[in-house]
Formats: sequence, structure tokens, C-alpha cells
Amino acid sequence: MAVNKESLEKKVEGRNLVIERIFQAPKEKVFLAYSDSEQLAEWWGPQGWNTENKRFEFQPEGVWHYCMRCQEQGDFYGQESWGKTVFQEIKAPEKIVYTDVFSDAQGNEAVDMPKVVVR
Repeated sequence: MAVNKESLEKKVEGRNLVIERIFQAPKEKVFLAYSDSEQLAEWWGPQGWNTENKRFEFQPEGVWHYCMRCQEQGDFYGQESWGKTVFQEIKAPEKIVYTDVFSDAQGNEAVDMPKVVVR
């Protein structure tokens, strides 16, 4: 039997949902998947949705503003979902800390929607 060495762990700490995932890949490659605008657009978002980067400043306090569009037929076909990320800390290739929020097309935060902090 083959052993899957990738792991995904979830736990709840108070009001926080903590998700940890370990990839069996060189950390430089995983870091590049987040830090390169083109690579990030290739995999970001749910299956059936395409991501377009409107702004991408991969640096502390830099902004990533993006739009995901549903390309699959079904209930969400043609819908858009805008997001905005602000990078807080970047230590290549070890660490990326950022906050991700729902936004509008101009990059204004949707204050009534959840906010995600990734460490």
C-alpha cells in the first residue's frame, strides 16, 4: 500500500479554524507557486473557476487584487468573486503571512464578509 506523505490537519481554537497542510515538494517550488503571479493564477480558487490578477505586489504591505470567474456550466456560471490580499510578512522561501478578504472590483473590502489570516 502506498503512503500519502502529504497531510491536512484541521482544528478549532476558540473562534479560529486552523488548517495545516504539508506538501511533499521542495519549499522553493511551493513558495514560487504563491510568489509568481502567473503560477498563482493557474491554481488559485475552486475547480471550474479562473483567476485573473488585477494587481500583484508581492512584498510586505503589498496588495494582490484578483477576480475569480466561474467557467463551468451550472448555478454559478459567469459569476465573479473578487478578493484582495495584503501581504504582511515574506521570508523567502520559508514563510508568507497575509490577510485575504472579499472585495469589490475596485478593491474595497466587503466588511460584512469573513476575513482569512494565513500564517
